[in-house]
Formats: sequence, C-alpha cells, structure tokens
Amino acid sequence: MATPDLAASDRAAQLCGATVLWNLIVGSAAIATAAITGSLVLIGFGVNAVVDSSVSSLLVWRFGTHTSGRADRLEHVALRVAGVAFTVIALYLFVQGTRSLLASKHSDTSVFGIVEPVAALVVLPYLAVAKYRLSQQLRSRALRADSLLTASGIALAVVALIGLLLQRTTGWPSADPIAALIIAAFLAWQGFRALRQQ
Repeated sequence: MATPDLAASDRAAQLCGATVLWNLIVGSAAIATAAITGSLVLIGFGVNAVVDSSVSSLLVWRFGTHTSGRADRLEHVALRVAGVAFTVIALYLFVQGTRSLLASKHSDTSVFGIVEPVAALVVLPYLAVAKYRLSQQLRSRALRADSLLTASGIALAVVALIGLLLQRTTGWPSADPIAALIIAAFLAWQGFRALRQQ
C-alpha cells in the first residue's frame, strides 16, 4: 500500500497531467483564434495556457520520480520556468497592448473566442484548488507556483471574457488592449513572486 506522501505525489502527477492536456487543447485553440481575430487578450490567455502546460509537464516528471535529488532539481527548474514564463508573457502583452492603444488598432471578436474562456472557468478552478492543497501537503513551492499559474488562467479567462464581451457588445476598440495590460500587470507580479523564491 502506498504511503500518504507517495499517494499525494501520484495525485499531483495526475492533476498536472490533466492540466497539460486541458491547456494544450484550449491554449492552442485560443492562440489560433487570436491569430485570426488579432485579439491580444486571447493571445495572452492562450500563451499562458501553453506555458502552464510546460511547467505542469515538468511537475509530472518531478512527482513521477521518487529519487529525492532528482525531484529537488526538477522542483527548482519548474519554479524557475514558471517565473520566467510569467515575466516574458507580461512583457509581451505590455508592449503589444501599449502599441495597440497608441495605434488605435481594432481586433475582431468571435463566438468561439468567447466560449474558450467560459470553458476555462468551468475546468480550471478545480485543477488550481486541488494542486494548491497538494502543494501544502507536499511542501512543494513548484506545485504551488503551478497552481497559481493555473489560477492565473482563471483570472485571465475572466479578464478575457469581460474584454471580449465589452468589445463585442459596445464596439469599444480599447477593450482588448486594456484587458491585455491588466493581464500583463497580474503576470508580472506572479513572475516576480516565483523568481523571488529561487
């Protein structure tokens, strides 16, 4: 019979695997939709999902190994990847959002683009909460960072949904870049927190 820590590690690996699968599907769809519509907020939402998948992939490996030295190294790498990813996405969205506001660039919206963040709001809260609880039990800063990365997907989904609905219903062209700048600020804060834990 598995010990509580081994059972929790196996559960963490399963949750991270589910996160990878979900985010690759929804993130790829969001990026594809953003490429068609030019929506910055969907780019931020989609890229965040793909990055979350990369960190979760490392954690599947980390919790799948029960060699303490290797697990510690993977924990450190996953935490660093999360911090760098937050920062890079934040910088990209800040630059593109600012350029879009200054140029008064208008993006399109689509029903599919609105459905994507709605779907994320159904699935991501469960994954984020479950991973956070396990991070406390396993004392894993990397799993905690990954749970916050998943939680950031929830925040991004809310901001994306509000921005897309505002733009679709009012035709306000600044809704998308302003939402992107809000997302950039949130991600920059998360990146700073993750890197500070190194």
